[in-house]
Amino acid sequence: MPICVEGDHVRAQEVIQQVKLWDQAIIENSIDDVIHKCADRISLFDVSSQLTGIGVYRKEWEKFSPYFHENMQITRRDMTVYISEDLAVLHCYSKVDHAETTTNQMPWCRTTMCLQKQAGDWLLVHQHISMPVNVNSGQAILIKDVPKLKLVV
Repeated sequence: MPICVEGDHVRAQEVIQQVKLWDQAIIENSIDDVIHKCADRISLFDVSSQLTGIGVYRKEWEKFSPYFHENMQITRRDMTVYISEDLAVLHCYSKVDHAETTTNQMPWCRTTMCLQKQAGDWLLVHQHISMPVNVNSGQAILIKDVPKLKLVV
């Protein structure tokens, strides 16, 4: 998958690698590994909540961890990374589903991840996940599906 990079390509590769590790921690349902990749003051905005702080972020992952099973996969597309010396903003479409399903069964979400380099590591400081919704009908707006793409560098 082509990834658009605005800024230093070497640092962007570090961030992309961190996102791969992040995805793998989620797939393995390893909450400790997910939390290890986050800053203490992490914030999350998603479809149903808004929270700040590593403790409440961990609780949110613990709440959803029973839904993460074997054969989970994370697919991303249309990724753009904006990068400076110690700050990265990444946005893309993403979905989490089971390897046995087709990508058409799960909707694409809009994802933004902000990472900051702290003590040599890129840590997640903010995450925003949303699903487009028609405000008049309340129905999800499905983003046109494309053939399954994996995050590659």
